[in-house]
Amino acid sequence: MVSLEEAQKYLLDNSRKMDTEIINICDSHKRVLAEDIHAPFDNPPFNKSPLDGYAVMAEDLENASKENPAIFKVIDKVYAGYVAKEKVTKNTAIRIMTGAPIPDGANCVVRQENTEIDGDVVKIFESLKPYDNFCYKAEDFKAGTKILEEGEILDSSRVMSLASLGFDKVKVYKKVRVGIITTGDEIQTPGTALKPGKIYNSNGYFLYTRLIELGADPVIFNLAKDDSQGIQNAMEQAFDKCDILVTTGGVSVGEKDLVKESAKNAGYEILFWKVNIKPGSPMFGAVKDGKLLIGLSGTPVAASTTFELTVRPILSKMINCNEINLKQIKAIAEDEFTKVSGKRRFLRVKIEQKQENRVYIEHAYQSPGQVHTMLNSNAILEVKPKTSIKKLSLIHISEPTRP
Repeated sequence: MVSLEEAQKYLLDNSRKMDTEIINICDSHKRVLAEDIHAPFDNPPFNKSPLDGYAVMAEDLENASKENPAIFKVIDKVYAGYVAKEKVTKNTAIRIMTGAPIPDGANCVVRQENTEIDGDVVKIFESLKPYDNFCYKAEDFKAGTKILEEGEILDSSRVMSLASLGFDKVKVYKKVRVGIITTGDEIQTPGTALKPGKIYNSNGYFLYTRLIELGADPVIFNLAKDDSQGIQNAMEQAFDKCDILVTTGGVSVGEKDLVKESAKNAGYEILFWKVNIKPGSPMFGAVKDGKLLIGLSGTPVAASTTFELTVRPILSKMINCNEINLKQIKAIAEDEFTKVSGKRRFLRVKIEQKQENRVYIEHAYQSPGQVHTMLNSNAILEVKPKTSIKKLSLIHISEPTRP
């Protein structure tokens, strides 16, 4: 039996970073950036107008008001995407639209609502200082500025940034392809009437959807019965098609707990077996030709909790993305937990992030097989051996397990 930290180290030491690929930015949503992005030019690339109005010299607006308007001759008009043909000089103005380059000679823009046009003459009813209503060249960022960093997850705002810089393609890490094998004679696929002695395959569907949430590419293989050769065949079938393999069930000491032996027979080297935690102690890690196999417990809460604690850090390393790893934060316990254990316990809890983080332990006596304890949980609370949690005590939790 190993500690959780030892198990994590075994797995991380035997995981490898994924290769990269170049894809169109339209396909990059939720992918992980594999390079730093620097601005290739100043943005904006020119001084521009933030509004519709008239580009003039501020010095010609001294004491202008409704009662004492300043009079200008309009000598040109410029739209966004074009450049003025004329230069602003004393007592001349150029009609300008939002986003258009500010013409040479002008140092401010008068809002259209504060003017009155009559032919090619405009009356202006306000005074401005130099560079009022004036967007400077490079005020957003200068050429060479790091805009995005390797390891960031590309959301819509980041994709917008890439497009604004002229990138139509981007280098990202390839998705981790994760094979899922659910074992057990008692497991039945949802969608059919439940037979006596059977349970539905909740683990496989949890892993599949959770892996998608974390940016992986999951592949479900056929349910494996409690048959050593059948499990071995499933592992061998999955090996070439996946980067890592996750199994559930068959990892304890019962007569039909055959997954670890099947892994050995399939050529895997066992790195560890059993972790000193609750729930999910009966699990193992193995490696074959640089590819990991993680065997999780068959009980749903145990499988999901150990997935978060062991598989999630592997995914984070393989795509160089800290954003998907669990993060430790401080919180205040709104409930107590008095059940003392000789092992480290990990409880599913609900955290509300309001004025200060508040943690609710809604199911104080959690069983590894109670799926309902996960419905309102979004974090994991560690309870150290031989300790309890008192109400309003300061605690450390692994923050939201849902992205």
